[in-house]
Amino acid sequence: MKQITNPAKVLGLLAIVLVTAFWGCHKETVTNSELKISGKWIVPAAFSKQWVQYEYDFKTDHTFEGAVTSIDSVSKKLIGTASKRVGKYKIQNSVLTLYDITDYQNKSNAFGPVSELAAVSNVIAVTANYTMVLNAGGNVLTLTYICGPADDCTAPQGVNYFKQ
Repeated sequence: MKQITNPAKVLGLLAIVLVTAFWGCHKETVTNSELKISGKWIVPAAFSKQWVQYEYDFKTDHTFEGAVTSIDSVSKKLIGTASKRVGKYKIQNSVLTLYDITDYQNKSNAFGPVSELAAVSNVIAVTANYTMVLNAGGNVLTLTYICGPADDCTAPQGVNYFKQ
């Protein structure tokens, strides 16, 4: 009997066994095409040392708006907006794709009024892909950026957005 000593072969065989074992054992879940993510989702400023808040507003017509804002730590009121992103989205196979994106940036690269945001000229079409997980309660959306082959990315980390 020949021994398998190549770790890649062992891992490959283990993956096949696990896929086969779990193929028939699954709970009925809502498919991602049926997920309802419409509404406002935020990473609260209280989670940031600089009181920066990240938010997405997903509309039912599959458009979205995202913003990076600063919140006063005492009054909890909006100080200003640094950037905004608008575009379209689609969900397929646990992947959230943002596309036809237009970015807006504060002219002074600081937080200020939304009226001072100017469109950024993108040399190439901007598309962003994220793996997504919606918790059972439907109130926490975890997005993990999918790094493309030409991107210079560190290890991907999921970001939890909370339904408002």
